Amino acid sequence: MNKEHPDLKREVKHEFNAVNSNQTVEDKFNHGTSIAGIIAAKNNKIGIRGIVPSADIYSVKVLNDEGIGSVDNIVKGIEWSINQDVKIINLSFGMEKDSAELKRVIPKAISQGIIIVAASGNNYMKDVDYPAKYPNVISVGSIDKNHERLRFSPKGKIDVVGPGRDILSTNNHQGYSTFEGTSHSTAFVTGIIALYILDHPEKILIKKKHLKY
Repeated sequence: MNKEHPDLKREVKHEFNAVNSNQTVEDKFNHGTSIAGIIAAKNNKIGIRGIVPSADIYSVKVLNDEGIGSVDNIVKGIEWSINQDVKIINLSFGMEKDSAELKRVIPKAISQGIIIVAASGNNYMKDVDYPAKYPNVISVGSIDKNHERLRFSPKGKIDVVGPGRDILSTNNHQGYSTFEGTSHSTAFVTGIIALYILDHPEKILIKKKHLKY
C-alpha cells in the first residue's frame, strides 16, 4: 500500500515484502492502498473515512506489481502475520486451485486465534476461490446498493456479503478512485470485525489447539 497517502500516513505499524524481502512494500498494482483505505482511512477533513480509523495496519505484499502471486509468497506473508500476533488477516485475493501449503498455514493462523477474512473471487457465478472456500475462513461475496448480488460474485460457500461496486477509496497516487470486486467487499467485512473487537475486547476468540483441514 501507499503509506504516504495523506489518509493513511502513519497508519502502518509494520510492513513485510514477501515477494522481495530486499525491497520496501510498494503498491504499483493499485490494490492494497484501496483495501487499506476502506478499513482504516483517517477521520480527518479530507478524502474518506475508513470503518475503523484507529486500527493498526500491518502491510504485507504477497502479489507482484502485476497482481500475480505464488503460494510460497502467500504462505510467507501469513507466517509473518502470525508472528506479529495480528488479530485479523484480510486476504483480498484468491486462487482457483487448493494448495497443501495453504491448507497447512491457514489452520495454523486460526489456531492462534486469528480471524481470516477472504475474498470469494470475481468468478461470475462459478465456485468460490481458496482460501475463502476453507472451513473457518470468512468468505465474502459482493452486492450492489440495492442489496442484489453482483454478477462477478461467485456462488457456493459465501458466509457474508459486502458492498462491491462504485467504492470510493484511496489510490496509490495519493488521491481517490472508485473500485469494485469481492476484494473490496472483503475490506468492509474486515473493518466491521475490527471495530467489533475494539468495542468488545473481552469477546476475542479463544485459541484452538487442534485444527486440521
